[in-house]
Amino acid sequence: MPQVEPCVLDVLTEAAANAASCEDIAAVLAAADTGTNAAAEQQRDALLAALRLRPAGTGRAQTFTGIVLGRPSASLSDVAADQMETWSAYAEAVTNSFVRGRLHHLLLVAGHGRKVDRIRGAAAGYLDAVPLLLAARKRFPGLVGATECLRWAGDLARTYNQTDLCKRVTDDTVALAERVLAAPEDETAIMADLLEGLRVQRYDITDFAERAARRYAGDVHARVGFLKLIRAEASEFRRVGIDTEIVSALLDAADADTGFRRHNLLTQAATIARDRGLPELRVRAEMALQQTDPDSLGWTRIRRPLIPPPGLFAGARAHVDAAPSLRDALWRTAQDAHPAMREHPDDVGLLDGLLRIPRTRINTAGPVQVAPPVAAADDHLVGLQVLAMDFLGHLAAHQLDHIHERFDPDEAELIGALAHDAVLPKARARTLAYAFRYFWLGEFDAAVCIALPQVEQILRQLLRWQVSILSVAKGESPGTVDQLGGLLRSMPAAGYPADWSRALELLLVDPDRGMNLRNDVCHGLIDTPPKHRVALILQAALYLLSYAHGHRTLAPPAP
Repeated sequence: MPQVEPCVLDVLTEAAANAASCEDIAAVLAAADTGTNAAAEQQRDALLAALRLRPAGTGRAQTFTGIVLGRPSASLSDVAADQMETWSAYAEAVTNSFVRGRLHHLLLVAGHGRKVDRIRGAAAGYLDAVPLLLAARKRFPGLVGATECLRWAGDLARTYNQTDLCKRVTDDTVALAERVLAAPEDETAIMADLLEGLRVQRYDITDFAERAARRYAGDVHARVGFLKLIRAEASEFRRVGIDTEIVSALLDAADADTGFRRHNLLTQAATIARDRGLPELRVRAEMALQQTDPDSLGWTRIRRPLIPPPGLFAGARAHVDAAPSLRDALWRTAQDAHPAMREHPDDVGLLDGLLRIPRTRINTAGPVQVAPPVAAADDHLVGLQVLAMDFLGHLAAHQLDHIHERFDPDEAELIGALAHDAVLPKARARTLAYAFRYFWLGEFDAAVCIALPQVEQILRQLLRWQVSILSVAKGESPGTVDQLGGLLRSMPAAGYPADWSRALELLLVDPDRGMNLRNDVCHGLIDTPPKHRVALILQAALYLLSYAHGHRTLAPPAP
């Protein structure tokens, strides 16, 4: 075991005298002048490593992680044997109980020295540090440090069956909880941590939780948290009353709030009332949600228009100019492979900004929050695909405008270009032609409302020859026909490109991560879509019709 350097021990003792955390001690120790003594420098480095490693996990599986010799994600296994010998020497020499507890704790987890000595040295050191931390000059950091020390001591005493230390942990935690409740400051998070520590020590926290719920009644989230702690310990008979109190607290807070905070409180209340079987409170919450104006949520919408480079517009015009006829020009607006669906793994890194924020969509009919599937492996890639589709919509709108400039088709010419005996008879072709004419007139609301049903009808007529889209009646259940979502998912089985199937899903019917235009428009959930998105719907109709007219042929269905 190395000889303790007095200069390092003095600096360590002085640094720990009024510190509220190990990092505070480490900062003073790192800046101290220990002269040119190589042994002192090595011991200081070892102590800095000990102070900057933090416990992770609980029980016997606990380990330490942090910064060791400049490595930000190091673990206890990266510590050299001579450094552990230094820790062992200082664990016996240092008078500060906080540092002594940390060193014994590290050595216990590392398996260095006599186990029972390390267990009791670590737990007792942490417990002895509590009053010192509470007396620190920085009140809140000291309170946090004291709470952590009680948690670490409790975990050690409970894991290694140290009955006397368990009782001391419980007594000290109860005393600190009383102190926090009596303080004029609101320390809700500290109180919650202390009660959780008492709960795992098998102490009845009901009285404390009830007092905390009353003490912090002005903070609805804290109050609900404490009520949930009471509920966890209560009998089934009493839980109904606690659930009612929780939902009522959320509803009362929502009545006194505005904007998205009100909406969020109502959503929580409705969810808990639904899950706990409180129908009257659920109706109250849902009725309040229905009366919420989406414009009152207090959000600021930030938009930046997508403007493709002029060169892309020129290329889009040239592609249309190469068409020998109106019909061919229309087909040229849709490519064989949907460019937005091409996988570019390097592009996923472009979504390091706002698209990586967990997103919540507001259904404006409710409004009700709808969370996308956070575990989806392709979530970021889908965000990039939707962004690319929006970008390509501007090019599609430009091509449609150029077709109008070049051919200036009348109604009869449009019908002749679009009509197909089996898929789009002339009567329906006339209806779709109206959508194009309204688009060129700038009446985008009329164009989209006319075009959307025609897209579904065209797809249904195409698929009925390749895959089953009907289910026959069975018993009392009537027969059904696939709606648009089912039709789109059937496209690959019929030989249509999977990238277009997915693109149309995102465009028309995906409510979580896509544009969902068919549902939002037909159910009146949005105002008129912008021009470039209406162009994407017309482009979808043209793409599907191009198969009927033989401009494209089906690939063999995937096995």
